[in-house]
Amino acid sequence: MTTTENAVAVVGMACRLPGAGNIGEYWELLRDGVEGITRFDVEDLVRTKGADPDDVRQPNFVPAKGVMKDSANFDWSFFGYGRAEAARIDPQQRVFLEAAASALDDAGLDPARFDGWIGVYAGADRTQTGAGLDLNPLDHMLGMEKDHVATRVAYKLGLRGPALTVQTSCSTSLVAVHMAVQSLLNRECDAALAGGVAVAPKGEWGYWHEPGGPLSADGYCRPFDASATGTVPSEGVGVVVLKRLEDALADGDRIAAVVLGSALNNDGAEKMGYTTPSIPGQRDVIRYAQKLAGVEAADIDYVEAHGTATPIGDPVEVHALTEAFRMSTADAGFCLLGGVKGNLGHTSAAAGVAAFIKTVLMLEHGEVVPSLHFDQPNPLLDLADSPFRVATAHAPWPDRGTRLAAVSSFGVGGTNAHAVLQGPPAREHAAPRPGGTLLPLSAATPAALSRLRADLSVAVQAETDLHAVARSLAGRRVHPHKQAIAVSDPAHARAQLAAAGDPVSPRPLGKVAFLFPGHGTLRYNAGAPAYRLLPGFRRRFDEVRDVVRERHGVDLTPVVAEADGGPEWFDDGINQQLGLWALGYALGRQLMDWGITPVGMFGNSIGEFAPATLAGVWSLADAAAVVHERARVAWAEAPPGRMLAVNGTADEIRRRIGADHPVKVSVISRGGVVLSGLESDVDELLAGDALSGLDVRMLAVDRPGHCALLEPAARFLHKAIAETEVSPPALPLVSDSTGTWADPAAVAGSDYWAAQFTRPVLLDAGVATLLDAGAVTFLELGPGGSMLGTVRWNERWDDTHTGLPLLGRAEDGDLGLLRALGALWERGVDVLGETVLAGTESLVRRSLPPHPFLGQDPNGDQPVRTTTRAKTHPAPVEGSVRPALERVWSTALGQPPASDADHFYALGGESVMALSMMSRLRNQSGLAVSLAEFSREPTFGRLVELAERDRPAVAAQRAPVNAVRLREGPGRPLFLAADAAGTALSYQPLADRLAADRPVYGLEPDPAGQAHKSVAQVAAHHVDAVLGIQPEGPYTLGGWSFGAVVAHEMARLLVERGEVVDVLLCIDAFMPGRRGLPIGFDPEFLYSHAYFQVAGVLSLGEVGRQMRRNPALHKLFLNKARTMLPYRPRAVDCPAVVFKTDLDERGAAKLATRLAPLYGGVRVIPVPGNHWSVLAEPHVHRLAEDLLTTLAGPVPEKD
Repeated sequence: MTTTENAVAVVGMACRLPGAGNIGEYWELLRDGVEGITRFDVEDLVRTKGADPDDVRQPNFVPAKGVMKDSANFDWSFFGYGRAEAARIDPQQRVFLEAAASALDDAGLDPARFDGWIGVYAGADRTQTGAGLDLNPLDHMLGMEKDHVATRVAYKLGLRGPALTVQTSCSTSLVAVHMAVQSLLNRECDAALAGGVAVAPKGEWGYWHEPGGPLSADGYCRPFDASATGTVPSEGVGVVVLKRLEDALADGDRIAAVVLGSALNNDGAEKMGYTTPSIPGQRDVIRYAQKLAGVEAADIDYVEAHGTATPIGDPVEVHALTEAFRMSTADAGFCLLGGVKGNLGHTSAAAGVAAFIKTVLMLEHGEVVPSLHFDQPNPLLDLADSPFRVATAHAPWPDRGTRLAAVSSFGVGGTNAHAVLQGPPAREHAAPRPGGTLLPLSAATPAALSRLRADLSVAVQAETDLHAVARSLAGRRVHPHKQAIAVSDPAHARAQLAAAGDPVSPRPLGKVAFLFPGHGTLRYNAGAPAYRLLPGFRRRFDEVRDVVRERHGVDLTPVVAEADGGPEWFDDGINQQLGLWALGYALGRQLMDWGITPVGMFGNSIGEFAPATLAGVWSLADAAAVVHERARVAWAEAPPGRMLAVNGTADEIRRRIGADHPVKVSVISRGGVVLSGLESDVDELLAGDALSGLDVRMLAVDRPGHCALLEPAARFLHKAIAETEVSPPALPLVSDSTGTWADPAAVAGSDYWAAQFTRPVLLDAGVATLLDAGAVTFLELGPGGSMLGTVRWNERWDDTHTGLPLLGRAEDGDLGLLRALGALWERGVDVLGETVLAGTESLVRRSLPPHPFLGQDPNGDQPVRTTTRAKTHPAPVEGSVRPALERVWSTALGQPPASDADHFYALGGESVMALSMMSRLRNQSGLAVSLAEFSREPTFGRLVELAERDRPAVAAQRAPVNAVRLREGPGRPLFLAADAAGTALSYQPLADRLAADRPVYGLEPDPAGQAHKSVAQVAAHHVDAVLGIQPEGPYTLGGWSFGAVVAHEMARLLVERGEVVDVLLCIDAFMPGRRGLPIGFDPEFLYSHAYFQVAGVLSLGEVGRQMRRNPALHKLFLNKARTMLPYRPRAVDCPAVVFKTDLDERGAAKLATRLAPLYGGVRVIPVPGNHWSVLAEPHVHRLAEDLLTTLAGPVPEKD
């Protein structure tokens, strides 16, 4: 009915509503006409829930509510939160965040890989208060205010389009949908999430009915009914994912419905009161939306009404609809009317999107669902003379042409929203693709992965095209725990999903070895699965096939042919060896295209030529000529012979047959050996008893191999190779004739390959070389798994190693290759683009179960903390420090330590949280632990060690604890004074990049009363620590920001004592040098101080960002700034080097001139970055280089 212009597709949805935990359950509830309202027993509320009996026993209390199951639960670790931080976030924001992630899963959309911007428009109900939580104002503002509903989603899901929180009361979420539609049409983003959420505070089990009010008298919501008395408060969340229709069609998205047009307006003053609805306001927005959609009212089949079942609301809404429709049609009763609040109650900020999703589902399924609790129409509606009749039964969609529907949502205060929708467009669905595929599942935890697998096993029962399912899964975000399941058809998929066990913990790919099998392993259509499933392999194989056909008249098609054939073609030695080489080469190039670089490549006999080609020893044409000639002369220039496989060691076999026997060992592996010789000699050996008691198997070849009998053939090969251009290999090769790394220079010569033709193949030694190189993943690039069998025989093989036969067994078909590809994907190789996604552009994505959230209530089982704080002095810790440390650890992370190995940052901690934890520990227990030292090994056990070491009784017996060793080394130390935060942690990235022979110490202030100490007092404290570590000079001092001021004063104190300071290093800071006047007299400093205060208060720039992350820093930094105001910097007789950001060479020269009176020589070096980034990557690398150059070279001298 419509073109794609100005139309927006619904490509994904998620919801949690009363009686429905997901989209599938919501459709079942709607289709079956089920109500989701929960009704409570008043006495049970008093007895078991702690309800106030005086409240709930009131006669007008209605114990009914639409409850969202587990609304307090949150899978905080999935989103990178710790329990404590999660507890400080409004449950509405938590629920909406999970729903947004589920909606993206439903759309098969990964923000990290999406080529465009994704916006988010969202709103929430009344803000939770955070009662029972000890929240400071910043935590309350960030965690509890509605402002952050949308931006939190954008931050946690990586969405870079517009992120707006929408608030228009009851119409919030449909307004959000409208704004998302407009943003897409204005090309402000390329996909958008829209929705709303409402979660009631704990302890609400109903409401108090007031006659004439908006809430139902009996707990039932009856839209349009004569007995309706109002609505029922409910919880809920809904999110939809939208894209421009043209993009959704081009991308193969599942399109549930299409938004043709939407509109917003406000009632203005044309109504009786602020909270009452307006017929003109609603009529106009409905008519305008129809106009924008380009539809006539007579064509609309269904309207999902706001339908609050209030005495005023329903009549106003139906009359407004009637007036809007009557502008273009006089027909009566043709349009169905429904209201989802009969099922759910009023979900407040989520009401509009709940109605929108209901309408989308009806359009997608082509069915109308009943509007509940409707018996007799409210006479004030005048339904008989209107275009409308209430939908009272589940029925097929009216057959009136294109499916058209509309949705209304009206907010208290008069903001009205209306949208016109169309059913999904007709599309040409491709027939189900034959062959197997890979179902790539991933989840944040093993438990979630197991749940996802179970959910998917149910979801695929009705599926006929597994390739569309695979494409949908492959488009989602990839999580740490992965499981790829190879399936051949829908029935097999259901069985595999149900039977698959839990995967092992995520295992990295590690170092990879390529293995290439030898003669006799190639079979008919061995490469058919790779040729069909891997476009990269197909391109490479076709390239080889063309060269071989053109140059040598051999057609390699049987290697990749789908149809089975006889063995005759493969019995030909030339075909066999060219085919193996082509397979190995094409598979190797595919793996390298995926970014896999082998630590070594090892082939058996002819199998050594594919890795040599991959390593660049020959061009493709020359390699084909060499392989062809080798195969030719092996039959044309060698005598007839036999090869025997015997299960014994080489030493045992040689002892049995004797050193002079003409049959020789030609292949050695741990599982056995292969013997080669003339037919007559082999027959004679078999007729005797030398091999009695051993398993002996005749190989399907009629020539000997890898023995002196091939020397005539080797001379021909030597000549052929000499006529080609040979290069040293660019990748490491293991020689099969030595079992060690091949000498690159030797590989580039004919002698190497002639000798390889006649010498025994040392398989076991070659495997040992790869294991010595640290290979943990072994890939066999050819049919079967013969080479992997050799690897697994090695005594060092264990479950830390992985062996993957890429082509598997003949009977495996596609599944062998798919299993190997799945294992590579599980180990981090991005194979999906060339496999699951290749050639699926015409397949429409499916709606599949999202990532399961296995959350808990972060506030559950937590003691209620009062908000009053008594100002007390810290009580010294007696006995073990563990209880005190467990308390601050639990407060910071929301969970007590389980063991000494618990890692602070792995459990969701951040540096500012660690700083707060140390501050709380100091204030509550008097234990001063260095943040820098803790952060180097941030486990609970280390925290205990540091606290025990630094408690007052112990600290008195050891050197000052405030000198933190940032880097070990035997040389003369570099001492760096801490910044205004009082931590040396900021210097760790710099210390890590300095010379290994120079230790680096960070000097932290004494925590006791540090806020009130002067610069001179802090410097004196640091000098004492320096002298305790290095009793004699010369000394190297430095600091960043406030630390540079302290370092200057330290240098002055040391020189005053008669010590030598060889250089003072000032990082992005310098002394104003006001001729003995205090720093506070310097205009530049005063301006910076004022800007800092304003930026901190108003959250501007980097200063503001730092303050938001740790509010305690604001007070700390201001104290340090005030400390500097009275400080009088005096000249010091030592050289100084200033590393200054935001400065060019000319500015550096001017600053050096200005500072000259203060030092015995000064140099200013411009460095990249700004004040806050100079000590962080990427700028700290340059700073470290300049600092090392300074320390190694001559110091500046006095002019």
